[in-house]
Amino acid sequence: MAKFSLSKTHFQINEVSIEFPVEIAILEKVLGDYRLKKSKHNYVYTWDAHGIIAFSKEGLKAENLLLDLNYGTYDYCSKQPFSGEFIFEDQNLFEFYAANKKQLVKLFKGDDSGAFILNGISVWFNKENDTITAIDIAAYEEKIKKPQLPVDKEFKQFEFLWQEWIIEINKIIEADNRYYNLTNGISAEDLKEHSLLEDEITIPPALQNFYKVQNVEYDAVTSAFQFLISDWTYDLIPFEDIKEEWNSIQDLQFDQDDLPEQEIDFEKIKTNNYANPKWIPFATGRNGDYLLFDTDPATKGKFGQIIELQNESWERNIVAESLEELLKNEINNLKTGKNQHFDFIIGKEEID
Repeated sequence: MAKFSLSKTHFQINEVSIEFPVEIAILEKVLGDYRLKKSKHNYVYTWDAHGIIAFSKEGLKAENLLLDLNYGTYDYCSKQPFSGEFIFEDQNLFEFYAANKKQLVKLFKGDDSGAFILNGISVWFNKENDTITAIDIAAYEEKIKKPQLPVDKEFKQFEFLWQEWIIEINKIIEADNRYYNLTNGISAEDLKEHSLLEDEITIPPALQNFYKVQNVEYDAVTSAFQFLISDWTYDLIPFEDIKEEWNSIQDLQFDQDDLPEQEIDFEKIKTNNYANPKWIPFATGRNGDYLLFDTDPATKGKFGQIIELQNESWERNIVAESLEELLKNEINNLKTGKNQHFDFIIGKEEID
């Protein structure tokens, strides 16, 4: 039976000290004979009797270890589940997990399981239907936080609006909720890399400064930071994903001969197709609908007006005259108890 032990001073397997990347020869000495599966991209070593799998890019050292509890039916999965012992900070790992879930750290976008970080090592829990199927152990490198950009003087109001928005959301959703995806504001590197959408089409200064205050991480399901328009919700798009969403909208443009009739307010909204390329998406309904920052309004429109683009109906409606107004409307929704758009998130939180 294999015994793992991780503390602030050591990581051991069967009382042999281990460091990542760990030599396969050391693992063989500690665990015995293995079964090797070689693919185009990596080497996979399996100790069937122990329920342990090691993954190696080059074949000499393993970058991570996996304790197979019920990982699946892949050909490299172990024939027997891991039945050994894992001592984490002088406590059984599973007992520690049950009592310390708030210490779990998300390792990547959409990580709904989380990992414990100790002594430069991550212990990540692979879950399926709320059941732990595997434990992945690897070296952990803490992400270096990039310096946050200061907000330009003319957009200082976004600092106060973000603060008020966060306060109201925090009254409803705990910060450790699975869908609470708030992150630091964008850096100079983010701005340089993601602001240009195509040719001379860029994310406008107002949106740039909005994201300088705070940004969000992508989540495949939903986001705590969302806007309620009528009875539909729009999740805030991470700054780095705006270009991808903008491209998705451009893919839906029609050939001139195939354009259907458009019933919109052409005095305020300028477009001769599905969407104007100068409409910048910043929130998504996840169904093809978007909230867009208008940088090319018609003669009676207003630069920065917020357009709701509905995919199925082709409706394009102005829902706010500015991003500031949209934020104030959402804050007012929350203050007046109009928060049904959080029902799923709250329900999920209570189940967990």
